[in-house]
Amino acid sequence: MLIKDALKFKSLIFKNTILKSVHLVPEIKLHLIDKSCQWCHQSSVPELDSDPFWSVFWHGGQALSRFVIDNPSIVRGRAVIDIGSGCGALGIASSLSGAKSVICNDIDPIANIAGEVNCGINKVSNVLFNDKNLINRKCRFIFDDRSVIFLGDMFYDEIIAKEILTWCQAQSYMNHDIYVGDPGRFGFEVIRKFSSKIATYELADDECDEFHSASVFKLKFS
Repeated sequence: MLIKDALKFKSLIFKNTILKSVHLVPEIKLHLIDKSCQWCHQSSVPELDSDPFWSVFWHGGQALSRFVIDNPSIVRGRAVIDIGSGCGALGIASSLSGAKSVICNDIDPIANIAGEVNCGINKVSNVLFNDKNLINRKCRFIFDDRSVIFLGDMFYDEIIAKEILTWCQAQSYMNHDIYVGDPGRFGFEVIRKFSSKIATYELADDECDEFHSASVFKLKFS
């Protein structure tokens, strides 16, 4: 992305979001939308190249971020990869909890710009952003040994869930630890038999009409 385009999108982020924390992760401030923001009431955002999914701190990501902050030994001294990183909150939580390095991966380049903005606000510097489709079998991205892989809110439909399952099985053979954050979406059923629930968190009443809690799961394939 050209520098002038990145600056344009940063300006849109500052203009159309508010800086806030969510009740489950008050340690981290993020540029998000809520009902006071115009984008929240639009069916599409023509100023952007894609829908601003990154402007919401989704429930699975909240649960994973809370879990990491409460259990920093999960990431301390290790390489972390957050797939579908959105606003970058989980990468920030991992950095603040002592991760050696963090890669936030989102195929939307504007999400990565928003993540960089949020990293600056939270004063973390060891988070890198990547917009490649890492779960595509043709992608040959090499992770560090025994990395920690996070997947928050990625199981939103059955098709993508099956693709991610295949990818996760391949990663598990490389001794990576894989954690999932999910509030109970339909696609999660694809991986349920491979998952072990390790934490559940209640969501604020004003954050979601559909889900009342979100859980953290660890995947295991053997």
